[in-house]
Amino acid sequence: MASFLLSTLVFFLAALILVPQGLAQYHLNPVYEAPVNGPPVNKPPQKETPVQKPPQKEPPVHKSPRNEPPRHKPPHKKSHLHVTKRSYGKHATEEHSIHF
Repeated sequence: MASFLLSTLVFFLAALILVPQGLAQYHLNPVYEAPVNGPPVNKPPQKETPVQKPPQKEPPVHKSPRNEPPRHKPPHKKSHLHVTKRSYGKHATEEHSIHF
């Protein structure tokens, strides 16, 4: 009998601890509660302090030597196929005509 009363008492205390407001507001309609927090405050963004990191040395990269382009344009050489402009005007004379 004592164990039954003790277990009932423990069960009742556990119910009160685990569900403190469930039994009290079971039949009540939900009531709107205003938020506890105030309106948001505009704060300037916090600047993070820079973290000093040791410099990392990268291994040297092997680059093949390159020939630099000439700085000055070389003089133009006339090829043996170069054809000079004719000395006559728009129309060729009979001497320069190749038609037979």
